[in-house]
Amino acid sequence: MRYFVQTDVGKVRPLNEDAYYLPAAGERFCAIADGMGGHNAGEIASAMAVQVFSGELRNCRVIHGMVMRRAVEMANAAIHAHAQQDEALSGMGTTFTGLAVNGANIHIAHVGDSRCYLIRNGAIMRLTLDHTLVEEMVLKGLISPREAKHHPRRNYITRALGTASRVEVDLIQIEKQAGDIFFLCTDGLTNHVEDNTILEVTLGSGSWEDKLHTLIDYALQSGGSDNITAMYAVAEEDSL
Repeated sequence: MRYFVQTDVGKVRPLNEDAYYLPAAGERFCAIADGMGGHNAGEIASAMAVQVFSGELRNCRVIHGMVMRRAVEMANAAIHAHAQQDEALSGMGTTFTGLAVNGANIHIAHVGDSRCYLIRNGAIMRLTLDHTLVEEMVLKGLISPREAKHHPRRNYITRALGTASRVEVDLIQIEKQAGDIFFLCTDGLTNHVEDNTILEVTLGSGSWEDKLHTLIDYALQSGGSDNITAMYAVAEEDSL
C-alpha cells in the first residue's frame, strides 16, 4: 500500500482540529480524526486518538478487527479520562476512522462522521456509516440523502470518541484487490464535495498529491466551512 495525505484549516476556523496518522516504515495502518470541543479541546482529542491508536497497533504482530476495536476503545478511554481532569476540556471528543492491512484483508474501525470510501473498478462505495442524526433519519426514510445535506442539524454527531466512558466501534472488513483505492476524509471535505466528484478526480490524471490538492481546493471554493483532511491508501500489485 502507498499512502498520501493533505490537510487544510479551511476558511472559517482559527485552528485545524483534524489529525491524521501515516504509517512509519514497516507499519501497515493509518487514521484520521476530526476533533470537536471548545478552545483547543478538539485539537487535543483528535491528536490523542491517533496517538493512542497507532501506539496500540504498533505493538501488535497481527492486526484484525478485535485489535482495532480495542485500540479505539483505549483511545476513547484516554480522551475521556483526560477531559475529566480539566474543566476546560469537558465534553471534548473526536471522530475517528482507522484502516489497517493484514495480508489480503483491510480492516476499518470507525466512529463519527469522517468517512472511508472504496474506489474499485471505476466506481465509488462508502464503506462507513455516518454516526449523525440526519444519517439515522435517512436510514429510517424520514428524509432523503439530498435533504440531509442541507438539514439544520446535519452536524449533530450521535457517536464520538471521548464524550462518554464507553464507545461503540463499527468494524468493517474487506478483501483488497490490486488497484483498490481507499479514500479517508473528514466532513470538511464531504460537506462540500459530492461522491461523484471524488470519483472523477481520483480516476483522473495527475499525481496522488495533485488529486488531494484538487479535492481540498474544491471544498475551499465551496466555502471551506471546516477543517479539511483527505487521505489515499492505494493497493498496488506488488503490495498484495
